[in-house]
Amino acid sequence: MELLEKISLTENQIQKIERGGVITIEASWEDFMDFLEETTYKAEYSNGKIIIMGLASAIHEYLVSWVITLLNIHYQRNNFFVFSSNLGVKTGDKKGYFNPDITVVKGKLEFFNDSTAIILNPYLIVEVLSESTYFYDLHEKLYKYQGMKSVNEVVFIDRFEKAVYKFQKTDNPKVWTETIYDHENPEILIDTIPVKLNDIFDKIDAFIAT
Repeated sequence: MELLEKISLTENQIQKIERGGVITIEASWEDFMDFLEETTYKAEYSNGKIIIMGLASAIHEYLVSWVITLLNIHYQRNNFFVFSSNLGVKTGDKKGYFNPDITVVKGKLEFFNDSTAIILNPYLIVEVLSESTYFYDLHEKLYKYQGMKSVNEVVFIDRFEKAVYKFQKTDNPKVWTETIYDHENPEILIDTIPVKLNDIFDKIDAFIAT
């Protein structure tokens, strides 16, 4: 309770979160870990800031669930595990803790300390871009994901442009390739999984119209 009083939210901040917005609060890593145990909000940590997010839109969650289905169909007989955003991912330092929309782990899960909900070895990360977190996801979080030794690929799904951006590690861990999939390049390869762009976005227009 003392920490929640220390990292307290104003009424305006609470209203912003409830509208699906994002707020940031400067805090130490230790304070964030304590805050994470006490808060009911979805919270991440990056570069000395707690990032608190509101509920995602229905379209966002639809895309997440659909891509999870596609990944599970492919990985079900292999040594991979697919998780939703309730799983935490911690970078190797004390500067990053995130809840990717989709996390794939290859092989044995490595956990942070005694946690069974925070992992250290994601293999593939997928983020569905939202208006409120667009810049944060594509810049700050991407850089942190690329710094993790276990991460082989980071994929961003842009429902606004109906495009997919894939960042893949090369043999040199400091060099990554970027591939943009859109109407001119509709045949996607996520990890080793062939997917058509329409398979991801085909229901979006109808979804919006309902």
